[in-house]
Amino acid sequence: MRETFIIGPVYKEKKGVSEMEKVEQYRKAIAEMQERMNKVDGIIPRMATVAAVLKQTFDHFIWVGFYFAEDSEMIVGPYQGLAACPNISYEGVCGAAMKRKNTVIVPNVHKFPGHIVCDPNSNSEITVPLFDPDKHLIGVLDIDSENYEAFDEVDKKYLEMIIPILFEKE
Repeated sequence: MRETFIIGPVYKEKKGVSEMEKVEQYRKAIAEMQERMNKVDGIIPRMATVAAVLKQTFDHFIWVGFYFAEDSEMIVGPYQGLAACPNISYEGVCGAAMKRKNTVIVPNVHKFPGHIVCDPNSNSEITVPLFDPDKHLIGVLDIDSENYEAFDEVDKKYLEMIIPILFEKE
């Protein structure tokens, strides 16, 4: 089991949504992803589906997307939200997840050293490393929220469960 890095306190309940309700939202989202990706080959359309379903499912997700690891920087992949930074350094939250090879939860991005501001409305973030079936780190799933303290261990658990779905074969 990989370690989670949480910078700051973690918020337990989100604007009236109980943990059980959030778990149910994730279960429905995962079922929808699997249904939509049935018979879909290729990582890019699968990533686009994941980003769209997550963005539509969770009202407090303002940006959901992927960054691919390249030699000197990360390059944006499929996403939903405001226009993204097309390439980012290995600093900030995404860079921390890549370097640590673990999920990073940041309750307040404004207090995170080296935070890269792509959307000024973002106040908290979760970034999940993206490992291919051969265990190579190829990028990250990155999600921003305008809410502070928007992500917790439930988000971590279910978002980490989504990564293997990207690589499932029929």
